[in-house]
Amino acid sequence: MNKNKFYKYIKISVLIISFFFLYENSKENYQIVLNKINFEYQIIFLLIVILIIMQNLLNIRSFYFLNLTSKYNASFVEWSSLFYLTGLINHSPLWGVGHVLRSQEMKKNNYSHKEYLNMYFFIFFWGSLIYSSISILLSFYFNETNFYSLSILLILFIFSLIVTSKITLKYIIKILNYLNSFQLIKKIKFIKLLLKELLTMFNLSTLVSNKKIFANFFIFTSLLISFEYLTFNLIFKFLIESVDLRVVFLFFLSNYLIRMIRPIDNIIGVRESILGLYAQQLGLLFLEGALIVVISRLLGLTCLIINYIFYYLLKKFFN
Repeated sequence: MNKNKFYKYIKISVLIISFFFLYENSKENYQIVLNKINFEYQIIFLLIVILIIMQNLLNIRSFYFLNLTSKYNASFVEWSSLFYLTGLINHSPLWGVGHVLRSQEMKKNNYSHKEYLNMYFFIFFWGSLIYSSISILLSFYFNETNFYSLSILLILFIFSLIVTSKITLKYIIKILNYLNSFQLIKKIKFIKLLLKELLTMFNLSTLVSNKKIFANFFIFTSLLISFEYLTFNLIFKFLIESVDLRVVFLFFLSNYLIRMIRPIDNIIGVRESILGLYAQQLGLLFLEGALIVVISRLLGLTCLIINYIFYYLLKKFFN
């Protein structure tokens, strides 16, 4: 059995267990939660508008990154159509296939696989750097200075800062060049090839790691954080009559920390179960916590489809 099939079976097993767990913990309280839901269509419409804006910010952030760091030559409409199509694929059980398809299509427009990996390396760690720093500030603002969550945020901040620093990258290049000078290593083809590929990757990274690109990335990411917090606020208002901003922040923070663990986040039901249990610690019902995640997932998928159709039609008729 290959690794892909093994991961697929594990994913399906975890999915079934998660759904069973969600059902067992929700069946007694679903009527209470249903009665508390604030069915205001204005809130749903506003959530859809905000999520469409957020997804377009993500899309534009990536496109600006491409323009500032490479010779990628596809138009914005072509890129957007690819971005949303592969985003939809990654929301399906075929998670990961979207990235492979996106990388292959981008190669046709003068963007190598190495550049693609490098781009997502910086998107992940710069995103982590900005999210963790803003979350630390918000923790003090809401007076929620839990030792464990602050420690995790501080570790994320320091680690992300170190791995994306130009100083660190230059030292790594020096070490790789030093290792590459040994005759013994030159005789071992695999290690020689590996060192060559790593040198190419880190040289690309030094070109990306500069203030102008980071400033651009910071503006877009800060806007995304603001809109994401607003989204959780509105979902809370939809499900719960009275909203405590402190609880919303703690839920937002926990959701972010879980999303950092990609294998867990991409299995539907796991994040719902974890945040359902966490909601109980915040004085909410298990089902309320799980539903907040379910609603955000469903609305996000709906907006992905809307955005994909919009850019697909633009590409078909105007490109």
